[in-house]
Amino acid sequence: MKVGLKPTKTEFVLLLLAVLFAGAMLLLRGSGASESGWQVKPERNTKIEQELKPVNINTATEEELIAVEGIGPALAQRIVTYREEHGSFASIEELDNVKGIGMSLIENIRYLICTEDTP
Repeated sequence: MKVGLKPTKTEFVLLLLAVLFAGAMLLLRGSGASESGWQVKPERNTKIEQELKPVNINTATEEELIAVEGIGPALAQRIVTYREEHGSFASIEELDNVKGIGMSLIENIRYLICTEDTP
């Protein structure tokens, strides 16, 4: 007489993988993991962090502005010309006054530029 359900091989493998995954997650989150010094730590790449330093649009050269994704040679020249004619940018939004730059581009490059140098 048969009692219960018998899983297929595929279902059995998937169940086994789920149990192993859950066990691994518990091991990583468990309090014993930190006591044994066994922790997952993200690697830091200081070179990438340095490359992501925002470009100051009030002091940047045309070459530095061209390095910002989304700003080509023509826009870089217009930014420098606008800055020379009108003075420093008070805010990033003021870039909207430069021909060829709209709010869409400003939103796309907002994290890549700044108006003040930060340490």
